[in-house]
Amino acid sequence: MGRNTWVAVFVGVLIVVGAVWLSTSQRQKQQTTQPAQTQVAPTESSATQEAETGEQAKEISVEGSEFKFTPNTLSVKKGEKIKLAFKNAGSFPHNVTVNELNVSTNTIGGGETDSVEFTADKTGTFEMYCSVGNHRQRGMVGKVSVE
Repeated sequence: MGRNTWVAVFVGVLIVVGAVWLSTSQRQKQQTTQPAQTQVAPTESSATQEAETGEQAKEISVEGSEFKFTPNTLSVKKGEKIKLAFKNAGSFPHNVTVNELNVSTNTIGGGETDSVEFTADKTGTFEMYCSVGNHRQRGMVGKVSVE
């Protein structure tokens, strides 16, 4: 093989490596800046119960910033309808997630608020955390106790 052929092969390899690197970094960026977001809709039975009893959701406010929640411990009763009002008091995007209760607010920027309604349907102590990037690992966690 001639010198020009080797140069062409080398340039081709560099292009492929660069494309793979760019694709991987874009995918990682999307995963850290756009976490999965789900809203919990009331179940038919809780919607029916509210219509029959006129039960209002108990509002609980949580504030998030780098890298903590205030308050970081919440206590609710099993079967209680909750409206979790989340305010991002920080500079980075944040959210509140509680996997076991199928609760997640939208990821919001600093100064923004979001809320989600849910019914605490099981007892126990569950981790509340921010699912953005490595915020959970950096200590943005708390507890939700359902009695």
